[in-house]
Amino acid sequence: MRSVHAALVLVLALAGEALGHGYIYRVTADNTVYPGWDIFLDSYTSPAPARVAYGGGQTGPVFDLKSKAMACGQTHNPAPGAVAEVRAGSNVTFHWSRWLYSHKGPITAFMAPYDGPISKVDVNKLEFFKIGQEDVDSQGVWATTKLLDSTNGTWTTTIPADIKPGTYVIRHEIIALHFALHTNPGFEWSPIGPQFYMTCFNFKVTGSGTATPKGVTFPGAYVKDESGFKYDVFNTKTVLPYPPVGPALYQSSVSAQLTPKELVMISPTGKGDAADATYFKNQETVLKAQSATTEAFDAAGG
Repeated sequence: MRSVHAALVLVLALAGEALGHGYIYRVTADNTVYPGWDIFLDSYTSPAPARVAYGGGQTGPVFDLKSKAMACGQTHNPAPGAVAEVRAGSNVTFHWSRWLYSHKGPITAFMAPYDGPISKVDVNKLEFFKIGQEDVDSQGVWATTKLLDSTNGTWTTTIPADIKPGTYVIRHEIIALHFALHTNPGFEWSPIGPQFYMTCFNFKVTGSGTATPKGVTFPGAYVKDESGFKYDVFNTKTVLPYPPVGPALYQSSVSAQLTPKELVMISPTGKGDAADATYFKNQETVLKAQSATTEAFDAAGG
């Protein structure tokens, strides 16, 4: 195993290239807190830690709507070695490192059922239905801005109360529209169009529901000419409301009255309190470095 110190040194050395975009380092599901895949700590751990998230070390966007990466990102390996268990009707909260103010756009969540071991799942064959979406409110404030200013870097969605129990892949995504119509000076190298940032997670849903919503596959769920992909996020005169992209939001036919569970924190190391404390300290260091770099990108107009 490469030393944690060496990993942190490498992170800081590559900060300008790798730390410009956010990532999901933690997930709270039905009041149980699971470590996400920390791309700057877990990627240097051998053997790979068992996470509820697909692994990988890529924070950059997907540009091509026809790319297989549209399902779960450019890098989604190793497959999850753990599963987050939730009750249908409960909430799932994604904890992001600092996002870019400039990267305004919608936030979405999808889920898709699967059978068999997660390691054998072809994410491009999964049929995803949309369970959460947030874009821009009547005051012109984007979901990504609220992520920064109102929710301390978290975004929450609800597992539909009526869905059939079973194993699911949850796909969480930010669609950045800052270069949807044009790029800024100094960033001419970037393709013009939306940018997609997604991560996938392994979930087991319990309950008594029977719903099996129809889904869509990635790639294929989005169409290039959708008006929501050609939206000027910087023009205050742009017509509201924003036209959501992709399939319609699935609405549960029932609501759930769930007794809150006691808060549980899953160990990120499995080696006891001392090892966990070291992990969290190192994670705090990386998150601070990522935040500083992201602020610099914002200042440069990126």
